[in-house]
Amino acid sequence: MKRVMAMLLILLIATSMFAAGQSEATATTDVVEMRWYQPEPEGHPWTDVGFMIAEEIEEKSNGTLKITMYPSGVLGTQAEAVDMLRTGSLALLTSGPSILASFYDPVQVMSLPYAFDNATQGYAYFESEAGQKIFTDIMKKSGVRTLDVWYFGDRNLTLNGINVQVPKDINGKAVRCMDTPVAKTVVGSLGASPVPINFSELYMALQTGVVVGQENPIPTIIAQKFYEVQDTLVLTKHSVHLGTVHVSETIWQSLTDAQRDAITTTLAKYRPMIEERINKNTEEGLKFLRDKGMKILEPDLAPFKENAKKVIASTFGNNAEWMKVINDLEAFKASYK
Repeated sequence: MKRVMAMLLILLIATSMFAAGQSEATATTDVVEMRWYQPEPEGHPWTDVGFMIAEEIEEKSNGTLKITMYPSGVLGTQAEAVDMLRTGSLALLTSGPSILASFYDPVQVMSLPYAFDNATQGYAYFESEAGQKIFTDIMKKSGVRTLDVWYFGDRNLTLNGINVQVPKDINGKAVRCMDTPVAKTVVGSLGASPVPINFSELYMALQTGVVVGQENPIPTIIAQKFYEVQDTLVLTKHSVHLGTVHVSETIWQSLTDAQRDAITTTLAKYRPMIEERINKNTEEGLKFLRDKGMKILEPDLAPFKENAKKVIASTFGNNAEWMKVINDLEAFKASYK
């Protein structure tokens, strides 16, 4: 009898182990389909490297994660994409920190004039305690987790018929901006008068003289053919433009630790490649603009940085919430090695 009971016990244990193994196998071989919204078209470093990232994540996850890229914003506006992330109908979004401003306005601190000296400093701020606090708090409110920051290029000023060496050289001159306090602060820091204009109307506004200038990274200046209606590029480098990679928290929590690790390690691996390609595009773009006859000015940036401090203080000095984040950023930069 004891022998029979022992055999039954062994059989029961073996059956349980087999069932557990089957369950684990099923869990690890189920394929998670993930849609990734890219705002830029194919040919842009964000999108082209994004395809590489998607392929490597699938390999690292043993095929359990399959990412489909949707370039050129074909899934809708970026604001709509955020809503899709929140419901879990979209997995990944490449955008910028300001897209989360409705959940916490001071996240736009990363877009203030001269917020960072270079992209590496911007990456470090994102990964710092101060930076992670911002994005963790937003994640709790929004259901959108921010995984990484990507370089988009330094923003510079273009003008028509004006030689700019210091901010006062364009006092009172109308320069286009987006219709946000931060964007107006950026243009104000350069010495100009900010004029909100829809991006789709900007070329015509420059052509007709509604505004005398605009500010954007060099690849954007070329893509939009602003060199046709602007004769001067001023290398103010007033903004290290950083994008952000977001994931749906609902989907993120459904993944295994191994799957999450496949995503984060791959993003970290390819971040330098994105920056390298952006820098290459910028160097080639400068040569292109010179060949097109644009005058390239490289002013001393110290007066622009000083003016930026004054404009930021004037705009946000009475806002305790904003000033807390600004001061935390400045403290980070002071301690940054």
